[in-house]
Amino acid sequence: MKGLKTLTATLSVAGLMAVLAPAYASAGAYSHYVACGVSQNAKPAHVCQKARKKGAFFKSNQGTVTYTVCVRFPTGKSLCAPPEEAQQGTLYVNKITSNIPGKHRVSWFVEGKKVGSFVFRVPR
Repeated sequence: MKGLKTLTATLSVAGLMAVLAPAYASAGAYSHYVACGVSQNAKPAHVCQKARKKGAFFKSNQGTVTYTVCVRFPTGKSLCAPPEEAQQGTLYVNKITSNIPGKHRVSWFVEGKKVGSFVFRVPR
């Protein structure tokens, strides 16, 4: 009976891994985040003061792609940058010129499909 439980647990884990593997593979295809700054060394941040520069960073890890970055502002208005080509392994930054207090949602799209989003806040 113990062998049957072990086999069942092993098959359950294997089945779960088979289902999750494609999600992990696509999750690693792109890196994206928002930082309080626009230099290559800026670190991801979820809170950026009004006066700070803000940047939406994107990198393709699996080839050259065309991507678009969009920002939804606290007012509810959304704005998208024109599509841009990203060479594999190069980190790109799009400036976010908002000082509006509140939650901002940044989303990245590759070939029209959403590949990620990141929320940051500008305090009052």
